[in-house]
Amino acid sequence: MIMRVVFSGFLMLCISAAHAQNMYDVIVAGRTIGSLKVFDDKGKDNTETHRIESDFKIMFYKGKYATQTSYVQGKLVSASCSHHVNGDLKERTLTKSSTKSLYEVLFSGEDGEDKPRLELNSPINSTITSLYYKEPVNITEVYSERYGKMCSVKKLSEGKYGVLLPDGKQGIYSYKNGLCQEVKTDLAGFKLRIVLAGGKRL
Repeated sequence: MIMRVVFSGFLMLCISAAHAQNMYDVIVAGRTIGSLKVFDDKGKDNTETHRIESDFKIMFYKGKYATQTSYVQGKLVSASCSHHVNGDLKERTLTKSSTKSLYEVLFSGEDGEDKPRLELNSPINSTITSLYYKEPVNITEVYSERYGKMCSVKKLSEGKYGVLLPDGKQGIYSYKNGLCQEVKTDLAGFKLRIVLAGGKRL
């Protein structure tokens, strides 16, 4: 009986820990086509995991996008990013700690299988995913989990930042009171607005 109570309590803890911290609407041309969920899991010994999941559908294009980053004492130790289109894996990028260098980056999937493995020799403290968790105050670059490269961050105005991606496109991130309110970006040729949903928008 005691074991059953303990297990039930553990199960409830796991379920509550998996709840999304924030929810966003994915909008194209004024129409909501999907959602983006931001999860946060703070563990013991200064460990933290950030996770984002997005599902959207437009015309004949059904996409699923997910990233997960893990930190120890504020430094990135691993990151994964995957993009599925109509149920098939389009691309996956895995960044992990390495013995030869600080990180190695591996690509797979339809768009990634021909990309060479990368090595990175500088510690990473912020990523594209982290932009959903905190305003990039005094941050000049973030790591792209998708491309395996650093991206410059430029403050455009109060609470608004531009992030230059390796493909030449720019994502615009807007904040109020430190909370990400809206992201303007491109994905698969579509111009997206990712807007904080519900009563949290300020």
